[in-house]
Amino acid sequence: MEMTIYVVSDFTGETAEHVARAAFSQFASDVIDLQRFRYINNKERAQEVLEQAAEDKALVICTLVDHDLRRWFVEKAAAQGTEIVDILGPILDILEKRLGHPPLETPGLLRRMDEEYFRRVKAIEFAIKCDDGRCPEELPGADVVITGVSRTSKTPLSMYLAHRGFMVANIPLIPETEPPKQLFSVPPERIFGLMIQPEKLVQIRRERLRLLGLDAEVSNYAQWERVEEELQFARNLMRKIGCRVLNVTNRAIEETAQEILDYLRA
Repeated sequence: MEMTIYVVSDFTGETAEHVARAAFSQFASDVIDLQRFRYINNKERAQEVLEQAAEDKALVICTLVDHDLRRWFVEKAAAQGTEIVDILGPILDILEKRLGHPPLETPGLLRRMDEEYFRRVKAIEFAIKCDDGRCPEELPGADVVITGVSRTSKTPLSMYLAHRGFMVANIPLIPETEPPKQLFSVPPERIFGLMIQPEKLVQIRRERLRLLGLDAEVSNYAQWERVEEELQFARNLMRKIGCRVLNVTNRAIEETAQEILDYLRA
């Protein structure tokens, strides 16, 4: 039997939807129809939702922060026989009692667009723009420049740091291609070189070629000699730049990122 769930919120409804999806995932059912009702911030709109819920025999899951609207909504739902789950109400009531003052009752505070939010957005846009050696003229404006040979996780590391609010550019190192001249004008303490054990890099590249449907035995990209050549080129260049070198062999992105962050904050 198909079940209809109404997610009702005075903001985007993401919190209620996440709770709803977490709950019905435990039933391995694909016959649940979830509908989200956003920005329900007055009784007129709330009444419309309740009437529709009664017609569809829907279960209502709500996250309303306005105390009066929430209480009215829950009472109305109960009066018309609509099952309702009030996610925030019980928690807010307990916190109000324990803390001794009422909540702000302002929707969306968790996701408010403050200065830090816009800084992260700007950093992500910068990382995308300056990915894989693009826009080298932007390098002087980077908080962090990551460099290394192909398949050392430069891009995911850049995006991880960007989500932390850092302006990150990454430069691939290829023996046949001179790195951009702007790289040598960046202070070395802002540059991080990624190194990896050759056997691990060969393994990663072979797997990458396999996923692309290519023959790793034919391609020079995953041959031991080529990998050694690229790593030696990168090693020499990093030494010339004077940057900090990080060994990323068998390391998670988060580990490498944390080492960079610790260094920057030292």
